[in-house]
Amino acid sequence: MSKKKKILMVMPVMKGGGAERVASLLLNEFNRNGYDCEFLLTSSKKEDCINRDLNSAVPITSVYGNKKKNSLVFKTLEIIASLLCKPFELLGMSVPACFAYLSFFSQYHAEIKALRAKLKNEPETKVISFLQPSIPLTLLATKDLPNRVVVSERADPYRLLKKRYGYNFIKKYYQRADAVVFQTNDAKAAYPDNISEKGTVIFNPINDKLPEPYFGEREKYVTTFCRISRQKNLPVLVQAFADFHKEFSDYRLKIIGEPQNNDDRAHLEETKALADKLGITEYIDFMPFSAQVHDLIIRDAMYVNSSDYEGMSNAMLEAMAIGMPVICTDCPIGGANAVIKNNENGILTEVGNAKEMCEAMKKIANDISFADKLSKNASQIRNNLSLENTAKKWMELF
Repeated sequence: MSKKKKILMVMPVMKGGGAERVASLLLNEFNRNGYDCEFLLTSSKKEDCINRDLNSAVPITSVYGNKKKNSLVFKTLEIIASLLCKPFELLGMSVPACFAYLSFFSQYHAEIKALRAKLKNEPETKVISFLQPSIPLTLLATKDLPNRVVVSERADPYRLLKKRYGYNFIKKYYQRADAVVFQTNDAKAAYPDNISEKGTVIFNPINDKLPEPYFGEREKYVTTFCRISRQKNLPVLVQAFADFHKEFSDYRLKIIGEPQNNDDRAHLEETKALADKLGITEYIDFMPFSAQVHDLIIRDAMYVNSSDYEGMSNAMLEAMAIGMPVICTDCPIGGANAVIKNNENGILTEVGNAKEMCEAMKKIANDISFADKLSKNASQIRNNLSLENTAKKWMELF
């Protein structure tokens, strides 16, 4: 098959997070369908990548590596822009778009220039961009260029819209996109009307390389796997497990994942300190991420997600797809609620409510037939959200 027009995926980093994994899976499928694909980084160098899912046929490039030190002019401009933005931020007001633009451009002018120069030579290239700062960077770089641009914020919009490059900035500059993809209807509804009206909702795809669902006898593990970060609220999971363990003392808690920055590491230490305080450290296995994570957990009794907010949790979807009974907080932006029918293919619990989470654990541990029902119903999601079907929806946007 001859190559079709090119697709360029623009993202800040590739560190193994959920958004990067979705982007990688989509590019793999686009490539399989004959598209010439490239993954471009705006906030890290190619050698800093953690590449777990991207096909080796898809090259990774970076405009961050081309960045030179800011001149005195741009450093001064950045300071002035920050001073202009600060009063609005301190008052909890949305920063005016012109001040936010000045702040953004002074920080990312070199990356904007490099990406624009690249795309000027590739007028037929279709561009997809996930996450800040890559989305505004892409939209500024492609101004008046013929490239078709599709953007998709993956974070909680209610938090994003309050930030410096939030409501006013998004309302003015995101309308340059040809299409906007949202993970959930709740996310779409949160954006300014001129942005949401350009939008379509496409759920995350299920990795097509997952092991087949398991429906047999289960091992006595309560399990989560995730990038260790504060949004995951692991202390709630530890507290829920501590209460659960009083009645089900033969169960262990398995936490699989790694922190990526100092705040993530601090959150992990806080989680371990709580486990010590509750006297359950010896019943918890803290494990690093593994490429074979699904094989490690597929026989475990249940998967639990304790997040305060999520886009659309890939770990949750994958746990369902391999047939695990799933408990997940009913958190913004509605990703869990969109795919879990409570007590039918999973259990939804209130955000931050350790007692309710504990009761859900007990319900699964106490009732094998109920757990089996959740397992079998959950596994159907791999058909509904197959990578092939999801990628087709994205390709239709082009």
